Amino acid sequence: MNFEEVIGYKFKNPKLLKTALTHSSYAHENGSKDYNEKVEYLGDAVLELISSEYIFKTYTKLSEGEMTKARAYTVCEESLADIANKYGFSDFLLVGKCESKVNNKYRASILADAVEAVIGAIYLDSGFEEAKNFILPNLLSRMEEFITGGNKDYKTQLQEILQANGDTKIEYKIVDSIGPEHNKLFVAEVYCDGKLLGTGKGKNKKEAEMEAARNAMNRGWNLWKVY
Repeated sequence: MNFEEVIGYKFKNPKLLKTALTHSSYAHENGSKDYNEKVEYLGDAVLELISSEYIFKTYTKLSEGEMTKARAYTVCEESLADIANKYGFSDFLLVGKCESKVNNKYRASILADAVEAVIGAIYLDSGFEEAKNFILPNLLSRMEEFITGGNKDYKTQLQEILQANGDTKIEYKIVDSIGPEHNKLFVAEVYCDGKLLGTGKGKNKKEAEMEAARNAMNRGWNLWKVY
């Protein structure tokens, strides 16, 4: 099967699809200026609107802050990488030799960016509704997971674990930023009483902190050694 058959959408302009599936490393190695960063930028905005609209219309009892958390949880790097793996993006992406696969998959950041690029390409090719038809069904389970999880994001969950036996000092630090201004990736670390618990990356500082908390949660066996 080709990529269009896998995702269930046929492009009118095949060039848009090729651009969406071309990583900057491949373009640079082959002397091309045509890669997916710009269309990914557009796809990111379309994705945010799609998820925001659905959350607003569906979960009417959520506060503004809860809706923001639900959206962040739904469209984070982990969620988008899961979508990419569902459709086997790693088999279709054009990526430079400097990037290698692990278990036949590219890095989560490459996959997440590619999903946003494909959303942007579909939007340019056919408009908002077709972009929604592609992405929304893939977000529903993630949204429901957030709602049934008590609306607690990773930072909240981590705080509850660490402060279960009394007050502790939890601190998040933005330690680095990578990439151009229009597509910057932030790196965060989370500390408890001065001890590093986890690191994370995100397209904004809040997302990076959330990923750092998630990383700390996944390394939960270390948390109990904080005390």
